[in-house]
Amino acid sequence: MGEKFFLNQPIDSLLLSEDHNKVHGVLNVVGERIEADHVVWATSVVAMKNVFRNHFAETTWFKKIEKLKMMHACTFQIELTEPVLSKDITTFGPNSCLGSFSEQSRSTFQGSKGRLSIILTPPEKFLELSKEETLEIVLEDLKRVKIHIGREQIIDYQKIDHPNDFYSLAPGNNQYRPKQTTPIKNLYLAGDYTLQPYFATMEGAATSGMKAAKLVEDGNRS
Repeated sequence: MGEKFFLNQPIDSLLLSEDHNKVHGVLNVVGERIEADHVVWATSVVAMKNVFRNHFAETTWFKKIEKLKMMHACTFQIELTEPVLSKDITTFGPNSCLGSFSEQSRSTFQGSKGRLSIILTPPEKFLELSKEETLEIVLEDLKRVKIHIGREQIIDYQKIDHPNDFYSLAPGNNQYRPKQTTPIKNLYLAGDYTLQPYFATMEGAATSGMKAAKLVEDGNRS
């Protein structure tokens, strides 16, 4: 019904009414205004805080969100000549750097001959290391869980750092997760950090987006 889609538009700020109580669009980083009847802010919590802080730093509702503590994450992917596990299933590696790992060549990365994806722990340790240093530690710890990868099997590998990219799962932090609604008219939040049944997961992000979309839909009916 006449919708427009704007892709690859890094956003600098919100377009707000003079009293800052209603949103009517966004401003991208090159200064172009994108008008909208509703804004669903679907980003990581860090990106949300960085932009919203410029508008709402002194408001009670945003000060509560600022109390939401953050945590780091670090992942490692190894492209291989063949699968290293018989099934594509998430596995945990106690007493190792392998917080969880999974062969994904039969599921998520079907174009790969073999693909091992790993969530590293503790992430703080690996943020400071190069991908080469990390590979050495990963290969040694894989041996501890009876997975042996030869150098000739490795096609490529990469370490991906996520500093302060997720909300902390520490006790007491959950109370600071915001709802998808905000006190600002026509402004909604989506992201795994928002209040919904899941924690920091893709399922949580998808659920929050569905909730935000339903709020927009209901608002259009009223």
